[in-house]
Amino acid sequence: MRASVRSAFTIALSLCAFGSLNCKSKKATSGSGDVGNLPTPADDASAALPSDAGPFVLPEAPALDPTPLGMPTAPSPAYNPTTAEKVALGSELFSDPILSVTGEIACSSCHDPRHGFSSAEPVSKTATGATNQRHTPSLVNLAYHSEFYWDGRTSPLEAHILGHWQGQLGLAPADAMAKLAASERYLAHFKRAFESTPNQDRAAEALAAYVRSLVRGNSPWDRYEAGDVSAVSADAIAGAAIFNKRAGCAVCHAPPLYTDLKYHNLGLPAAEPPDVGRGGHTGNRSDEGSFKTPGLRGVSQTAPYFHNGSATSLMQVLEHKESQGSPRLSANERSQVIAFLEALTGE
Repeated sequence: MRASVRSAFTIALSLCAFGSLNCKSKKATSGSGDVGNLPTPADDASAALPSDAGPFVLPEAPALDPTPLGMPTAPSPAYNPTTAEKVALGSELFSDPILSVTGEIACSSCHDPRHGFSSAEPVSKTATGATNQRHTPSLVNLAYHSEFYWDGRTSPLEAHILGHWQGQLGLAPADAMAKLAASERYLAHFKRAFESTPNQDRAAEALAAYVRSLVRGNSPWDRYEAGDVSAVSADAIAGAAIFNKRAGCAVCHAPPLYTDLKYHNLGLPAAEPPDVGRGGHTGNRSDEGSFKTPGLRGVSQTAPYFHNGSATSLMQVLEHKESQGSPRLSANERSQVIAFLEALTGE
């Protein structure tokens, strides 16, 4: 994990769920809780920077972390290259309640860094008090995804952030920009990162750069695969064999992300009102009830599980999978699989 939680930037962000990025589409929709559809805000990137802006002197932006063991280089899209200055700005925006309509919650309130950038609640509430429909997904390793939300209805990440911003934080980006423009600190941040005054498109780009920096690797399992035979337990090694072969989990949870980035119906009990998942985006009956496969890196920190937050433990996840036709495991084998999953939690 990059040093996004370093002391220079107080981090305390769920957006909903998950390749090259499609940089042509910028259609924004609602936040991770799926609270209605929202239009994409107009591009206002041409705002000029006042010549007298920014007497505030920022500390040097922390250098970008190297790619951790076990992970490929994270994409840095040509339309929004990841820079240390953008990540530093995005890090502060992520944890600042100034972006919400109440001034009381931030992105990090639901996407809690202490909880794997996910939420401990089955479903969270928006800044206006509305209950979300789906569980807050983790933001870890979203740099490698090209579709976002549990149903994959938005792309690229910048458009997803703008929609999520309005749906979850409840404050129109233009109003948030007025607040940021009154801050010498943020004036200095935007000048350094973009040579621009605060505007919604640059803010979304900074937040996206920050999210793309949340790359997790160098887990005990990565170190074991790199040759450190003492990095994991015998149970974890046995669990990996069950995971990859007999239980067949790796078909959908394939390394290095431990997701296939596809959508599947896991046979969870129907919600009321029904949640058609991917089918609501594609319009295909065959996609109804299907949701994006979450990545498993850091999964030991992100309970509860599934799109509705209905499983409170990894043991419950395995038991549900068995009820849907996966090979039945003994209690010891389940514990071994969980030991392997725990070994996927890295830095």
